Amino acid sequence: MVYQAAVRVKATLLNVLIFKVLLHNVRVMQGSAAKRASLFDGTSDRLHLYNIPMTSKEILGIRVDFGLTMDDVLGIVENKLLKDGDCHYICTTNPEFIMDAQLDPVFKRIINESDLSVPDGAGVIYANKYLEKIKSLKKGKLFPVKAFVCGTYMGLSSLFVKKGVPAEKITGVELTYKLCELASKKGYTVFFLGGKPKDALGRHVIQDDKDLATMAGESMKKLYPGLSVVGGTSKFVSEIKDDKKTVEYIKKCMHEKGVDHIDFLFVAYGHSKQERWVSRNIHKIPAKVSIGLGGTFDYISGQIKLPPEIYVKRNLGWVYRLIIQPWRAKRIFKAFPLFPLKVFRNSIQS
Repeated sequence: MVYQAAVRVKATLLNVLIFKVLLHNVRVMQGSAAKRASLFDGTSDRLHLYNIPMTSKEILGIRVDFGLTMDDVLGIVENKLLKDGDCHYICTTNPEFIMDAQLDPVFKRIINESDLSVPDGAGVIYANKYLEKIKSLKKGKLFPVKAFVCGTYMGLSSLFVKKGVPAEKITGVELTYKLCELASKKGYTVFFLGGKPKDALGRHVIQDDKDLATMAGESMKKLYPGLSVVGGTSKFVSEIKDDKKTVEYIKKCMHEKGVDHIDFLFVAYGHSKQERWVSRNIHKIPAKVSIGLGGTFDYISGQIKLPPEIYVKRNLGWVYRLIIQPWRAKRIFKAFPLFPLKVFRNSIQS
């Protein structure tokens, strides 16, 4: 009798324990789901953390943080990301990022888990405006036609906008200049990694006397004399096989400069490759804030000129790049017209 009672008590306690565990897991799952849902409705934890009126939304499943000016981004970087003792990374998300992430789940995860995913490109900003606009359209048989007319009008009007580039467009080039300016004033350290010269067909050109990362660092130091450039190198590749050698080289430069971390790490391996490299290695250095920059070093080092203001104001910087770098044709075609067409198609299906 006593034994049977003990068995029943034990079974009851076990059931209670299992119930509590299940209840806890359900609550955790609900909390995670709520957090993921809030991430894209403008009420995410990140908004409260940064105390900035930004809104995180999905464009084709990719998180983009809208409503930020350059000053907002610099404030977040200096007042939050540099001060919490952790390693962070920023994605300058443009239409190419979003399109390539559709077929690359790892790249998609990296962008969506970034500390900031800023809109680098008018295409991303107008895609967001389009998706907001069509919410007011009545759903019905004519909805696809109305949505198409709305998107077409918005795209054409962007060519004649009087205010020029939207304030929330945060380009990798401009962000690099602003971060280096900030670093020169506050004594933050910077490192330049990656980047290689290309010919007219987009092929890498091996030039022993041209290390693009070093050249970019030197150009920035001339522009901002107080800038603490720990080092720069373009001699390593983004593949895992080079990770150890690359990190060892960065640490060697850090040792020579007498620093134990990098404040701003600028990585120019091309989109997806550079973000993968950053996610694998920033904690090994450590680097407080890292950012993938694509072809930014080409502009900073003076190898390629930035688009003239007349192109920029009409959101036609891609036309200028196509003229001077025809090898970009395939990439530009992906950003326009494939990207807006995919956004349109997805909007009428959902």
